Amino acid sequence: MRYTRVLGFTSIAAVAVALAVPAHAAEAADGGAAADAPGKDDIIVTATRQASDKQKVGVALTAITVEDLALLAPRTLQDIQGSAPNVFIGSGTAAPGQSAIFIRGQGYADVEKTQSPPVGVIQDGVFFGNNTGQLLDMFNVCSVEVDRGPQGIFYGKNTTAGLINLTRCAPTRKLGASLEAGYGSFNEFYGRGVLNAPLGANGGIAFSGQYRRIDGILNNVFTKQRAGNSEYRAFNLKINYDLAEWLNADLSLDHIHETGGGTPVQFGNILTANILSGGNPKAIWPNYNPETGSPDGLKPREIGNNLGADTDRLNTNIASLSLKAKTPIGDLVSQTVYMSSGDTVNQDFDGTCKGATGCTSVGNPLLAATGSQLLTNRDQTYKQFTQEVRLQGKAANGLIDYIVGAFYYDHKITLHQNTNKAIDQYSAEKDHSWSFFGNIDLNPTSTIKISGGVRNIFEAKRFDTRYILLGSIPLVGPLNDRRSWQKLITRFNVQWQATPDVLLYVNRSEGFRSGGFSIRGTLSEQQASQTNCGAASSGSEDRVAAAAAAGCPGNNFLSFLPETNTTYEAGLKTRFLNRAITFNAAGFINDITNFQQSQVVVTPGFGPGTNTYVVSLPKVQIKGLEFELDFDFGKMTESMKGLSLSGTLGIQDAKVKNGKVNGQTSSIGPGAQAGAPGTTADFTGVQLQRVPSNNFTVRGSYVRDLTDDAKLSLTAGYSWIDSFSLGTFGTLNDIQPSYGLLDASAALNYKGYFLRVAGKNLTNKAYRTQSLPTVFFQGWAAPATVTVSVGAKF
Repeated sequence: MRYTRVLGFTSIAAVAVALAVPAHAAEAADGGAAADAPGKDDIIVTATRQASDKQKVGVALTAITVEDLALLAPRTLQDIQGSAPNVFIGSGTAAPGQSAIFIRGQGYADVEKTQSPPVGVIQDGVFFGNNTGQLLDMFNVCSVEVDRGPQGIFYGKNTTAGLINLTRCAPTRKLGASLEAGYGSFNEFYGRGVLNAPLGANGGIAFSGQYRRIDGILNNVFTKQRAGNSEYRAFNLKINYDLAEWLNADLSLDHIHETGGGTPVQFGNILTANILSGGNPKAIWPNYNPETGSPDGLKPREIGNNLGADTDRLNTNIASLSLKAKTPIGDLVSQTVYMSSGDTVNQDFDGTCKGATGCTSVGNPLLAATGSQLLTNRDQTYKQFTQEVRLQGKAANGLIDYIVGAFYYDHKITLHQNTNKAIDQYSAEKDHSWSFFGNIDLNPTSTIKISGGVRNIFEAKRFDTRYILLGSIPLVGPLNDRRSWQKLITRFNVQWQATPDVLLYVNRSEGFRSGGFSIRGTLSEQQASQTNCGAASSGSEDRVAAAAAAGCPGNNFLSFLPETNTTYEAGLKTRFLNRAITFNAAGFINDITNFQQSQVVVTPGFGPGTNTYVVSLPKVQIKGLEFELDFDFGKMTESMKGLSLSGTLGIQDAKVKNGKVNGQTSSIGPGAQAGAPGTTADFTGVQLQRVPSNNFTVRGSYVRDLTDDAKLSLTAGYSWIDSFSLGTFGTLNDIQPSYGLLDASAALNYKGYFLRVAGKNLTNKAYRTQSLPTVFFQGWAAPATVTVSVGAKF
């Protein structure tokens, strides 16, 4: 109710402010904050909150247009993987739509909502504060921007690595509709449509809906059934209305509902198997499969989990109201957003059928203390409120472009998790963050721009947690804690338009990612039975008994430090040969302090059997190069009109320069337990997760009008990702071998109707998307899929 009142009061206040502006403000502000009129070859982006040609913005970014999206035919955000250099868009295994997005070596692949992803995802100005549900559906999306490097001056919160900004198509203000349906591999079926209508002469309304279902892509060898099915429904209502010549309102309402069989994990991991067996897994497990590291002999995309142990459900509702007013001093924008979501996930984390009749699994040896079982039921709620107000415009006869504003963010998280039907965890977090920001572009000449920006951030978090055994026996807590942080981040940029088609720039920007609390922390470090407690384990019987009773109440490793990133970047943007070729290049250095990384340790005989710490590596540096090339052959010769070739290349070198952390918070003990008091876990030189040294994509496309009414569209792309670390066991890396992915699509359009055939991973490459070596499981990506779609536009 409080959120509803705040939303209403804020909206009324914004309208009141706007209505106070004189009606002639639109005329006075003409050209105030508007961008230069775009040319026919320009692609307009908003990386610096100003609409500009992407070739004239001195930051590294990739723009995906509505025409690109029609060729790529992405189903979710994950399907644009490979479109930008040094950008990794993967999925997780513990929540619906869970993302694992990395830009320039920074990202988040875990699932806890108390740790913010360093890559921001924004849709229509709505900031998604956690990575559950971040793999958004791409229906009715008109543009995507991938901005690389810290974006905290201009966008959202905690965007220390970069930003993916999606914009859905606005209401057309005309009567019309588009419909689409498709059928594909694994019995996939989807249907979706959007209806547009005018609202008098001053506005428009659009209603869209979609439905999608697919059978599981995994094969459960124990139940003899497919696993991982999903069913998705979503609805969106958009209203865009001109309240006055100088005042526009945009209202958006979303409802998303997803259910299914979760994302089951596979019992297996080559690194873990070799560590536990002393390098000879076959001698211990006769059925061992060296391809997957599975003691039960499972192949890629095979699991052996209990029947019905994996299910999930996600409900999300979003309301957004934007008001844009032209004033004599610039454009005033207010956006108010409320998001409410709830997800329930049942998961078989041990990856075996143990406990079921007829099960022949050898069992997970790391979970022997719980009978090789780690069955969880997790129920979470997430409520988020944001309010942003900004003013942007020009001053001094165009010498200065400015933007100033304020951003407020508030979230509430609740969690109830039951583990093995024995232990209940109840946790909650409240987060309040507010910031004030500003940026000035100084244009001393028509070819030079000097920019400087600041954002002052304050954030406070309150956390509480408790664990109960068998419904009534207190096990941990209740524990209450709070932390707060304040940080001033800056941005400085200089760009030189050397020629109309050559831009050079240098940039220094900072990012801040808040600290917090590990919601999966169990305070096992306080238990005398655990390796990281340090209570007496020898001496007289009385001394040992007294130590066991006392434990280590002073140990508390739940909280983690904020992470800061300073990026230095230089780049070149060029177009030549009559703009047939566009070539962009950038080089960067990320200096990161207190790099956040999760460490899962095994806790035999205590709690749910595991404890998750978030450690802070003192010093990490990531260096890299990025290249993008687009070649439009039709601009060179009419005979090759419609033929284009594009490519991206990313090179990264990530080093943990100082990786020494408290050994009590890392899995360096026996059997993936934590280290003893006084020990140090040294991750210096260890590979960072999901940072391939090389990645590239090559794509060819052909779009041709066959007649006045018919058009043929063809595209094929190949993306390569070099080997990278997918997880760690102590200080040892679990390496995902390099792999390449081939996709293609062909579409025929005729008088508003279309037929399209699209395929993903056409070589059926088997590769992993998730790994947790300390619990002996991993997750596999989808195999080859083909979808046939038909649609019409009226």
